Amino acid sequence: MFFHKDKENKENKEKEKLLVFDHHSNTVIIIGCILLAVALLIAYITSAMIINETTFYESKRHKFPIQAKNTGSIVEKNIDEAADVSLMMAHDPLIIHWLTTGEHDDFADSYISQRMDHLTKYMKYDDVFLISAQTLRSWDYHDGSFKSQRIDIAKHPTDRQMFSFLQQDRDYVVNIENNDNKTAVIQINAVIKEDNTILGVTGVKISAAQIMQKLIDADGNETCDVWLINNKGDICFSTNTEYLNHSLQQYLPESIVTDIKQDTASKNFEVSKYNNDTRSQTYDIVYKPLKNTNWKLVVRVPRSTSIESLMNIKRIITISYIFIFICTSLLFYLITHQIVNPRKRAMQLNRRLENVITDRTQKLQEKNIKLQDGMEYAQLIQQAVLPSSNEIARYLKNFFVIFEPKESVGGDFYWLRNYDDGMLLAVGDCTGHGVSGALMATAVNAMFNHITENICHDDPAIILNELARAFRQSFSSDNDKFISTGFEIAILFLTKKQHVLFAGADMPLYYYNGVQVSEIKGDKMAVDCKPIKTKKLFSNQVIMCHPGNAFYIITDGYHEQPGGKQHLPYGKQRLLALLGELVKMPVDMQKKQIMDTFHEYMGNERRRDDITVFGFKI
Repeated sequence: MFFHKDKENKENKEKEKLLVFDHHSNTVIIIGCILLAVALLIAYITSAMIINETTFYESKRHKFPIQAKNTGSIVEKNIDEAADVSLMMAHDPLIIHWLTTGEHDDFADSYISQRMDHLTKYMKYDDVFLISAQTLRSWDYHDGSFKSQRIDIAKHPTDRQMFSFLQQDRDYVVNIENNDNKTAVIQINAVIKEDNTILGVTGVKISAAQIMQKLIDADGNETCDVWLINNKGDICFSTNTEYLNHSLQQYLPESIVTDIKQDTASKNFEVSKYNNDTRSQTYDIVYKPLKNTNWKLVVRVPRSTSIESLMNIKRIITISYIFIFICTSLLFYLITHQIVNPRKRAMQLNRRLENVITDRTQKLQEKNIKLQDGMEYAQLIQQAVLPSSNEIARYLKNFFVIFEPKESVGGDFYWLRNYDDGMLLAVGDCTGHGVSGALMATAVNAMFNHITENICHDDPAIILNELARAFRQSFSSDNDKFISTGFEIAILFLTKKQHVLFAGADMPLYYYNGVQVSEIKGDKMAVDCKPIKTKKLFSNQVIMCHPGNAFYIITDGYHEQPGGKQHLPYGKQRLLALLGELVKMPVDMQKKQIMDTFHEYMGNERRRDDITVFGFKI
């Protein structure tokens, strides 16, 4: 009994020893919390910097120009409305009639007086004027009365300036001047014409106070300063009267003032900034020329105004990161407390799993290396069987070959040999691709060599018939069963007399005769092991060729490749059209364009088959 109790106590102690929270656990938790705090602090600092830079960048790109654009649009809108009113008066038939009659028409007097009264009362213009170019009398509607006085262009510069724009062939002009109270006034002068004869000038005047009040009402931000400066750099309009009639150089650095004065061509807002040492504040400056004037619109915004929203974001982020740190630390502690206890067993299990995975991974790597070595060796064998470019170049000057198996090796092949009476060329496409296709291509290539060496080399039809007989004999298992495999092939014999014998087993020849590219179809039967009911023989086709003619043999992996928007095969019609476009190009450019077109059409579709293209010019 005592022995049984001692054994049970020993087992319990072993379990407690395994599950106890060892002395390393606290260290792990503390280090984890410190790392978590550091990570959150780095994330907070990074986020604050990104938000800070992003806010200033977006403000420079959008906020400041939009604010200035809204401000400028108010000024330009008032000027445009005044210009429209002035032009409308300049084109009024009754006013034109009144000026041509020497201003002696009571009905016209009454009509013009009422119209000017309407403009001053309802359009809120300070003054509406009408000047005759014949009598040099100025008619004004001001303070509820329609008055006239004779003007002296020679003695009054203002009146002389009013008429000077008539020589510029312009419909209207905008002038900004100071009145007797040293307050800026915008004056629109519109020319009155009839049959290219200048009859006078008409227009309206708008006071600075009226426009500035609209700016204040629309902006609602008293911290921003809005200025209109003339070409001398004097502030003539301002939302704050303390800046009126002062030089811009009193409030901005000389470099920025110079940029503002020189910026005459740009129609967009330019953004600059400067530090005001006296106020210890950073300002952003937005400026642009005012439309139809030589004046500039300048908006000055304190940087503290633009970053007010940024400070609110920073406060929210700070609180959020503190909350996340507390919650994450607590969660980290609870999870670690549950994980650290059985960590020894987990580590042991992990070691066993690592050993198993390592062993299996090593075996897979060894098998993969062997398979890869075999594929590379097979690729070398297939490349050795095919004629090299240097060998082909000895017989053909203008040619190109595209040989792209779907995998490392493939079922396509091409064959070329030169004889005393001509050159024999063949391109074949065996069933399948990869290793199986390559084995079949090697076998057919060997049969082709035997036939051309021992039976015939100058008659493609005889060669093809013998090749079909040898293939059926080699791959048919018995009279009742057959192997479902075969190949398509095109054979050319180019004689020394410049004519071509062509025989094809379900593979066409594409021929350029100097005018167009056409398809010459071979016999509509492939070479396979199927039993045949009637004995059909392949036949030759004779093609007379001349210098400049071109020939192309292309396996069906090209035109049967699906792709495009509708995921359809490329097709022979597109292939003929492509060859027609490329046939006059150099052969190296043809090769590149053919494959570029193939890959572009294929897109993300899966590659279907091996591709071989053999092209040459006579």
